[in-house]
Amino acid sequence: MDTRVSELELLLHEGVHEGVFPGAVAALGWREGSSVQRLSACAGSLTPEGPFAELDTIYDLASLTKPFVAVTALRLSQIGVLDLHAQAASLLPELSGTVGGEASLASLLSHRAGLSPWGGLFRETQAPFGSVEAKRFILREAATRAHTGEAAAGSVYSDLGYIVAGEALARAGGMSLDRLVQEQVTAPLGIAQEVFYAAALPGALREGLLQRMAPTERCEFRGRVALGEVHDENSAVFGGVAGHAGLFGQADAVVDFGLALLDALEGRSRWLDQALLRWALRPRPGGGHVSGWDTKSAEGSSAGALFSSRAFGHLGFTGTSIWCDPARALCVVMLSNRVHPTRENIKIRAYRPRFHDAVVRLVFGDD
Repeated sequence: MDTRVSELELLLHEGVHEGVFPGAVAALGWREGSSVQRLSACAGSLTPEGPFAELDTIYDLASLTKPFVAVTALRLSQIGVLDLHAQAASLLPELSGTVGGEASLASLLSHRAGLSPWGGLFRETQAPFGSVEAKRFILREAATRAHTGEAAAGSVYSDLGYIVAGEALARAGGMSLDRLVQEQVTAPLGIAQEVFYAAALPGALREGLLQRMAPTERCEFRGRVALGEVHDENSAVFGGVAGHAGLFGQADAVVDFGLALLDALEGRSRWLDQALLRWALRPRPGGGHVSGWDTKSAEGSSAGALFSSRAFGHLGFTGTSIWCDPARALCVVMLSNRVHPTRENIKIRAYRPRFHDAVVRLVFGDD
């Protein structure tokens, strides 16, 4: 066995020992010439007293949903189904006159639509989870809630913007968002069985996967530990299939997604156009987020100090992350359920940069 697997496993065991998460899976992929190298490891358990985490453990990806949705938008643009510069209301006329409706899809996807970061919309409707009434209410409210605080230069990260964007894509594609993401992203990459909206699975199939799923938080709103259902409450009330959260997945498959994007950036892909992806990842005025991704800040990045300035990535609230570095042709994914049993555990903030620096040293042996 590659000794680096043991070292990667040790890094994760340190997180378990420090109480960062009950368990986690890490997967890495990088190019060496024409070949792709991979490492993966796991440590800990699904709950402090529960079964061990395995390489194929399924985690709630949380906001790692956003990059998949943004790339779905790029694919729809590439095949001529979607105009990224059109207003959202051109696809969702019921949102005409709202902040989100008047924003372009490109601005929604890069968090520049002027919408509030988040809102407890789930608490404001009595409609059943996933009902037409609940979805209509969440969508309208998401589109109307403008950011009123002092905005960060350039962008204000917004779950609400991705709720609007996800529905606009579904309307453009003429199918549900889960089917659209599968058709445009996960199926072409061969990972549709490993990355999926859990809420869209047939009941029997989802039940069969529960033993391989990591539970998230003990949710006061639902009165139970969330298992096999999305942690994010707004997404849950929306039916579990939303632009900002709802995807579940395995670490190796998320690495496949990242490696496919790195290949597209280098012009090695027929699936995604190089120029279109470069446009999506180009820096925006004021820095911060680009279409579907965060960029590496000069100081204090969760990617650590050793990823290059060209790196792009995303974090998920449940304890998930993906970082891709074009300069090293490297993708690093870590999936955990750090919110189990409570979101009050924030030790992952200090752990993530240390983990990513250690991974770069492990693979490349440099500082």
